[in-house]
Amino acid sequence: MKISLKQSVNASIIIAFIGVLVSFPYQGSFIGGLLFAACSAAVIGGLADSFAVSALFGQPLKIKWPQWMGTNIIARNRQRLINELVDMVQVELLSPEMITKQLRNYNVAQAVSSYAQSAHGKQAIKELTVKLVADLLKVSNPSVVSVSLKRLLKQGMNSTHPTVLAGIIIKWLIREQYDSKIIAVLARQLQQFIAQEQVTKFVQEFIATALRSYENNKKGRQFVNGIAGLNADELTAKVMQTASSTLSAIEKGEHAWIEKMRASLLELVADWENQTEEATLWDERLRKLGMALVNGVMDEQRVKVMIQSLIEQLDQSALEGQQPSLTGWLHQQLDQLIDRLGEQHDLFEQLNQYVITSLTSFIERNHGYIGRLVREKLEQFDEQQLIALVQEKAGKDLQYIRLNGTLVGALIGLLLFLIQFALGGVLA
Repeated sequence: MKISLKQSVNASIIIAFIGVLVSFPYQGSFIGGLLFAACSAAVIGGLADSFAVSALFGQPLKIKWPQWMGTNIIARNRQRLINELVDMVQVELLSPEMITKQLRNYNVAQAVSSYAQSAHGKQAIKELTVKLVADLLKVSNPSVVSVSLKRLLKQGMNSTHPTVLAGIIIKWLIREQYDSKIIAVLARQLQQFIAQEQVTKFVQEFIATALRSYENNKKGRQFVNGIAGLNADELTAKVMQTASSTLSAIEKGEHAWIEKMRASLLELVADWENQTEEATLWDERLRKLGMALVNGVMDEQRVKVMIQSLIEQLDQSALEGQQPSLTGWLHQQLDQLIDRLGEQHDLFEQLNQYVITSLTSFIERNHGYIGRLVREKLEQFDEQQLIALVQEKAGKDLQYIRLNGTLVGALIGLLLFLIQFALGGVLA
């Protein structure tokens, strides 16, 4: 069975008291007197300090002592004790100067960067980002999102020149020769389109109608058309063959029309850059075209379907071994962002200074909250709870006070006896 410190102190006082009783009859001898002086002083010191410790928490021996004896100290000084604790925490331990000093010794930005670049940190950031995006999508209202996107895009188009962006895109496409690929794809799709039987039939009917309208039942014109071989079937075959060969040449990049188109586009972009009246007209046209596309694509139902699709993709990331395209894209973007941030040492220094300045300003403005928080917490304790709290936190130290009183009392008793014995010998 483990003996507590309090029990050990009580036992030392009891042993000292027993020593007083045992040595009392022999105090006339040197050893007996020495033992009696030491034990009696130890009992007095231990009991005095026990009285003082007990007086902190209540009335020693359950006796109502006079107030001038300083009993029941914590209960009588509860508010003062709370004020002192609040002042100690707010003014000394957590003063603005102390907090700011600690902040300046700590590189917040570097710590965040190191954590973000670690394997565990990267994984945590990715999981948090995916969850955050998914949660935001789940609580979003498709109607509100649709209206907000339309308003945002409309404001963006009205406050800018769409021709500037369009010009940049066109020049980039031509410079990187992506225009050739786009034209080739369009030409191939058009070839597949005109190869359909319905298209050939439509062209034939159109040409036949045009011929009938031209002849208008006039024999002369019918005769000339017959001599020249102008009939709907032959004209349709020639038109379709010409269209197919032209599209084939365009797909291969061999048609002169491609260079003419590039030159026309670059000339148009140059007019846009000079902000001519033509550019203003094109700005308005592109705005109308953009809003038409936005209204068609960003309606509530399509936005709802899009949000649901994104949510499903993000939720799949929680399944083992699966990583949907959206989640993979987010992870890739985060990896690139974290890697780029790791090389921005100047940015980290600026960020660190900004964090320190912001936190210092926040602490100075809200420093009184620390004291209020401590006070509110302490005010929740009644007298008995406060006494129990102090006993719990300082009980061991208070028992050492009692033990020190017993030991120091014994030493002082020994010292006084030896001085008395020596003086007695000298005077004799």
